[in-house]
Amino acid sequence: MTITEQEINANYEEFYADWTTQIEKNWNDLKKLPVFLESYRRICALNAIKKILVIPNSRKDSADFFLEAHNDAVVSHVSASFGSWRSSLQSLRSIIENSLCSIYYNDHPVELQLWLKGEYRINFAELYKYMCKHPMISDVGNDTAGLDIIKDEYATLSQAVHASAQNFRMTKSSSAILLWNTDKSQAGMWSSRERKVIEGISLLFVCLHRENLIGSKNSNLREILRYSITAPRKDLLKNKFNITI
Repeated sequence: MTITEQEINANYEEFYADWTTQIEKNWNDLKKLPVFLESYRRICALNAIKKILVIPNSRKDSADFFLEAHNDAVVSHVSASFGSWRSSLQSLRSIIENSLCSIYYNDHPVELQLWLKGEYRINFAELYKYMCKHPMISDVGNDTAGLDIIKDEYATLSQAVHASAQNFRMTKSSSAILLWNTDKSQAGMWSSRERKVIEGISLLFVCLHRENLIGSKNSNLREILRYSITAPRKDLLKNKFNITI
């Protein structure tokens, strides 16, 4: 073993010890913030949508996209819990992409088979355009279906993914490498993004599956959706579909 290799190996051991110690400290610094319990409740709403609306009413391969979207939400939550803000925001954008793909590919089995073979891909702009023209959505309004939220949040989160906005940088004015930080204001910013993403997705799937939620149907799902849908949008659902959240 060369001297250089010995030095690299020693530095690796020091680096590993440092970041594993720091991650535990970050958890302890952030875990008492109420945003994480609020986030977990919203993720539970996504899980309920997955189990009650998506899986029973979708082809397996298309439902798998929503399973991945739910997993993206968990990844975002965990990443945020130790202060990895940019990674957590990137996962939020994936929630949107995978959720819309689950709808699109369920409606397009041929394209789904091509996607499974690596021969087809659809971008967000095309997905969004399709959702706006969807017969279960087009006569409802983008506000009721959550598409206004989804469009705005995707644009905002794309800045984080592509590092095109200074306020999404981890390093900011520092020249040091930063894996994470425990800035409480960053937790609030992440929580706001996550809340809106999950609300938009919740509204979209409620709109598409409204026949399963009208009146007294699926009361457990409607109850847990109160964590992911805000009061003004609940009123829209009540007025449009007679769905009580």
